[in-house]
This record gives sequence, C-alpha cells and structure tokens, in this order.
Amino acid sequence: MATTTKRTGRAATIGSGNVFRDLGLESPEAELSKARLAMWIHDLAAAQGLNGTQVAARLGIPQPKASRLLRGYADGFSTEKLLTFLTSLGQDVSIVVTTARRGAASGKLTLTMPPPAGGRRPRSRRRAVAGGRRT
Repeated sequence: MATTTKRTGRAATIGSGNVFRDLGLESPEAELSKARLAMWIHDLAAAQGLNGTQVAARLGIPQPKASRLLRGYADGFSTEKLLTFLTSLGQDVSIVVTTARRGAASGKLTLTMPPPAGGRRPRSRRRAVAGGRRT
C-alpha cells in the first residue's frame, strides 16, 4: 500500500514489520532472527567493552568475520553458530519447541532476549543512514 509522506511528499510503502519478507526472501522469519542475534552479539560485545579482535578471539573466528558480524552481517553464519557465539559471550541459550497454533499451516520462529545485566541495551554506535543522511 503506497502512501505519501507529509515531510517529503514522496510515495512510500508501509512495510510488514519484517524487511526480509518485504524483500521476498525465502525464509524471512529465520533471516530476521539471525539479524536480531547479530545485533544482540554486537550489543553484548559493546557492553563488555570488547573490540573486534577480542570478539574474534572469544568466538574463535577470524577478525574480519568478527568485524563483519559486529556490523550486523549475519550471512555466512548459521542460527546455531550465532547461538553458540552468545554462549561464548556469557549468555545462556534455551530452545523451547511447542505445538503450532491450532489450524496453522506451519509453526513460527520467535526469538526472545532479555536486556543485558545493568538495564537497557546499549545504543548502537552508528545510526542508520537513509538516502545518504543520518536518521
């Protein structure tokens, strides 16, 4: 559904809440979960004061891959590997499987993560850039 924004007067489409679904990817829920896991890893590393080299050593991966992961790129890592990284950063991971809702053709993937100790999750160092401008 296209709408016109008040600020710019340009046409915009309202998203579904999952950018991976909007892009038409094959497994949008899984991709969104991987992105959230990568964000969580970034936030934990920041809260622990770890740089890319230290994260790489802790996770047992090359520094360039750690740097890419800390920038939010989860491609190249399975969900299982990302969950293992969380345990390496001092998190407990629980996996709970339940029966899908009655009448549902398939189940859903839900990711629930509490905030790290000490309250709020730290803000990301970089803000999103849209159209070349900081948002």
